Amino acid sequence: MKNFFKFIGILILIPFIAIAIIITVLLLNYNDYGVTELGDKTFIIVNDNSLSPNYKKGDLVVVKKTEFDTRNENDYIFFYEESREKKTIIINFGRVLSKTKVNDMETTFKLEGDVDFSSQYVIGSKDNSKVYKGMGSVLSVLESRWVFLIFIIIPMLFIFLFELYSFVLEVKKNMKEA
Repeated sequence: MKNFFKFIGILILIPFIAIAIIITVLLLNYNDYGVTELGDKTFIIVNDNSLSPNYKKGDLVVVKKTEFDTRNENDYIFFYEESREKKTIIINFGRVLSKTKVNDMETTFKLEGDVDFSSQYVIGSKDNSKVYKGMGSVLSVLESRWVFLIFIIIPMLFIFLFELYSFVLEVKKNMKEA
């Protein structure tokens, strides 16, 4: 029976540790806009229908970064944009109408709707992206504060309290021996 409980404990512990590592890696790889970037890939979670009809709420779009020189007119690109309230940055999607090379490091793009912006806000193009239906909701949950609390903070608190308890017991034991 003791081996059975040990097996069950290991069976629970391994996925728990795997989820904790995944959460930590995802959160440590946030960029300046609060979006996860791993290497040259950006993980865009579609939280609403603002990117419809191409993408639906709950989708995960993995966009591979490319050089801005490779983007041409009529390409569809993802980019960061300041929201109308100017309080947050949102991810938007649009078709390039024209591009102007300012210097070797900078290009400006004009998009549908008369939107001009710098190449520094470009995430990548639709051609270099892959959509995972429904996986955006999963990633959103993994990156949430509650999951971080449950899988990282609370276990660390229990480990700390256990270590503190063990320390107090050891001190009491040493005081009795002295």
